[in-house]
Amino acid sequence: MQKDYESSFRELEKIIKELESKDISLEDSIKKYEEGIELYKYLNNTLKAYEGKIKTISEENSKYIEDNKDDRYR
Repeated sequence: MQKDYESSFRELEKIIKELESKDISLEDSIKKYEEGIELYKYLNNTLKAYEGKIKTISEENSKYIEDNKDDRYR
């Protein structure tokens, strides 16, 4: 499952709608639920990685940003 975040999110939304539908069998529901859990884990892990990356970038550049703030915004 090497999709991008946005398409994976849309796919998870689609699965949720299918699971909420009354026209899905129990067996299909279980399969969709498993797919949804895998997508959720991928999305959650991807989001955590992006958050970590943003935190690292912010920490590495915080002194530079503080030192170069435009006086108009103080």
